[in-house]
Amino acid sequence: MTEASETRHHTCSKCGTSNEEQLAIANEYKCTQCGYELAHLDMASNGAIRGIFDWLKEKHTTIGDRYEVETVLGKGGFGATYLVTDKRVHGKRWALKEIPEMLFDEYEVSLLSQLDHPAVPIIVDRFTDAGMVYLVLKFGGTRTLATECKQNQQIPYGKLKPWIIQIGDVLSYLHSRNPPIIHRDMKPENILIDDENRVMLIDFGIAKESVAQSVTRTLGRAASHGFSPPEQVMGTGTDIRSDIYSFAATIYFALVGKTPVAAHERVAGATLQAPEDLAVTIPAEVNAILMKALNLNINERPQTITDFLKAFTGKGNSVDSNESGSAKTVQISDIQFGPVIKGAASSTKQLAQKNQTSTEPKKNTSMVIGAAASVIVMLGLGGAYWVMNDKPTDDVAKVTPSTDTAIIQPSFEPLQPTAAVTPPPASSNEPSALDILNEKLKSQPEFVEESKKPGPSAEQKLKAEAARRRASEERARKAAAERARAASKPQKQPDWGNQRQGSF
Repeated sequence: MTEASETRHHTCSKCGTSNEEQLAIANEYKCTQCGYELAHLDMASNGAIRGIFDWLKEKHTTIGDRYEVETVLGKGGFGATYLVTDKRVHGKRWALKEIPEMLFDEYEVSLLSQLDHPAVPIIVDRFTDAGMVYLVLKFGGTRTLATECKQNQQIPYGKLKPWIIQIGDVLSYLHSRNPPIIHRDMKPENILIDDENRVMLIDFGIAKESVAQSVTRTLGRAASHGFSPPEQVMGTGTDIRSDIYSFAATIYFALVGKTPVAAHERVAGATLQAPEDLAVTIPAEVNAILMKALNLNINERPQTITDFLKAFTGKGNSVDSNESGSAKTVQISDIQFGPVIKGAASSTKQLAQKNQTSTEPKKNTSMVIGAAASVIVMLGLGGAYWVMNDKPTDDVAKVTPSTDTAIIQPSFEPLQPTAAVTPPPASSNEPSALDILNEKLKSQPEFVEESKKPGPSAEQKLKAEAARRRASEERARKAAAERARAASKPQKQPDWGNQRQGSF
């Protein structure tokens, strides 16, 4: 640890204020003007400050006899990142991350070595100097999102949108790993912007793989005020939706120029202002998705980065709120689901009318088949009566079918029950009622349409029904004959005198 000096001053890299060391110590090693941390803090497990590992390097300081500090790009809970110039390669700039050796975790180096994405930094060198571990990262710029916010106060949405999509792309890449990688320290200071407006996500020191771990890493307990979600602040467990919260908080800060209310303060009752109330250039759908992503309930946020980005890319579904009920105009992205669908109410009505019209031929066909079945039933009853009476008498009237009763009229009026009739003589040349009905059915349009469909035709169904009826009548005739024979046999009386005693 370094001893505090009464005469030393430390310049804040964020606001440029020169802070007297004793005053900075009294202010918990923070800038007296803007509150930015000026040192690597040695924190106790309960959050108390025990001291510092070292003060942050100031401009023109040389590290490792090679890298000259130009500015501090960002400061995290356990490290800082500088923009440096390489003295050995004139004019070459790097991002140099500084971590106290006692807090250094090999996890970040191991993690970065497995990743391959344009927005993930490449480690080109590593060394130790004066109790600090340094990682040299490839970077071709001089800005961060934090410095852009400081310069512009509120970044216009049109300028910020390309950066949002790039950051979303790298987060989507991290979350798609197996297991998913959670960054857990998304904030403006950790987003570098190069000279070609390409972003780079840095500071993976508290990142984690989304798997169950028996031991919690020391670096993994850090949180950033205003940008970390409540589950990270309270230590209840994080997942990809935690990154979505921090991402939304970062966008909120860039758009309105104000850090969102910290999660623990909101849990205590503080209110988060909607970004549209603080910046007039924010689209309504962007305002809505930011407030949804900043929900304290992790289950109420967008569940994936892809869902979150739909409001910025225009690939999500949108509903016109000016219309209500079934007459709403529903617009669906051409890219994902096909053409735009409008006039849902009228389309539904036309579809219903079409379905109603298409069912009418089926109803007519059913009525024809029902009428035919009724005729067959009557014929069957008459046949059963004739078979069961072996000696017909003149009392039974012989009915000859006529054209008036055999032909079923198109009105399909229900048939009235009639008395049993005898079938026509076998030698009669006149067509039977069933033959007339079959001929009538063949002339019906429904019969023609039905016959074109795969499977049994209407005629085949009628023949099958007639065969089933004849088989049923045959079984009834045999049963009646069996009962008649049984009734005609004399009943044998038991010989009670021959029964042995005790047989009952």
